[in-house]
Amino acid sequence: MTASDKTAARPRVALIVGSIGIGAETAPPVLEILESVGADFDFVRVDVPTAVRRNTESVLGEAADTIRECRVALKTRLIGPGRDAVRVGPGPQNPNVALRQMLGLWASVRPVRSIPGLPTRYPDLDVLLIREITESVYRGIEHEIVDGVVESMKVVSRAACERIADYAFRIAQRHGRRKVTAIHKANIMKQSDGLFLDTVRSIAAGYADIEVDDCIVDAACMRLVLNPYDFDVMLMENLYGDILSNLGAGLAGGISTGHAINVGDDCHVFEAVHGDAPHLIGTGQANLLPLLTPAIALLRHFDLYDEANRIDQAVTNVLEEGRSLTPDLGGKSSTWQMARSIIAAMN
Repeated sequence: MTASDKTAARPRVALIVGSIGIGAETAPPVLEILESVGADFDFVRVDVPTAVRRNTESVLGEAADTIRECRVALKTRLIGPGRDAVRVGPGPQNPNVALRQMLGLWASVRPVRSIPGLPTRYPDLDVLLIREITESVYRGIEHEIVDGVVESMKVVSRAACERIADYAFRIAQRHGRRKVTAIHKANIMKQSDGLFLDTVRSIAAGYADIEVDDCIVDAACMRLVLNPYDFDVMLMENLYGDILSNLGAGLAGGISTGHAINVGDDCHVFEAVHGDAPHLIGTGQANLLPLLTPAIALLRHFDLYDEANRIDQAVTNVLEEGRSLTPDLGGKSSTWQMARSIIAAMN
């Protein structure tokens, strides 16, 4: 059965592109790769400008509305205001975080998976990081009490812990995973992280087929570097997930391997997780893999496994041949040259 047969209704997918940044340069070749493999999506594109000196939520309104309508999105990195920008209005200034909150997204799945052909110390690595994304200090609730003294609040609720823990165990079951490890700092933050850990243990009782253990976050960092194969599914709160997911990407082979699937009650957002990369803007040499990997995950979300596997194999072939690679991957090719090599490898 072809992709067109399986998607006769042409699923509508929101395409959220930062109008400033490399996302505007990587999105067109990624869409051409999807088209070449026969994935027939109706992409509804929304270009999001930078949010410097503007209320972040007003800038993101059209993007949020489009995602709610389509229920599924492919998203590039959005560049937000710098640290010294003037805050206008309430809420987070980072547009990526603000969009999650506007959509009510509460889980972020970050696969830590090596890509054959991409240099790494840990071949065949396959770990799932599951991050709660509504609470903790990463929420950015902070204020200056008096001049020179800032307070940042860490909010943890039983309801959010139950929701993310149950999701992690369901994901583990669905994907044939054997173990969920809760990452915490309950030895110091006995109430907040203690609530998280106790809740995970309580939820685990309903999943007798899945092993559960826990690890203090600093020890988890050490264990990841020494032997990441010890882990299967790692479950954690917001800030720990932000840090450990990038550590995991580094172990797997770099930012080319990483992507996020952000999940809410009503929508899924498949997004690139690279940095702003201002030095690459306008060069035509941006690495497209950070957006192609979530696009491949998008195919699997729609049960287009054959198409996803064809792109995966083509990427492996191009990487192993070492030709038509962008400079960050050790080559001298442009974004489009690499994309067309991937397309050629599928034919």
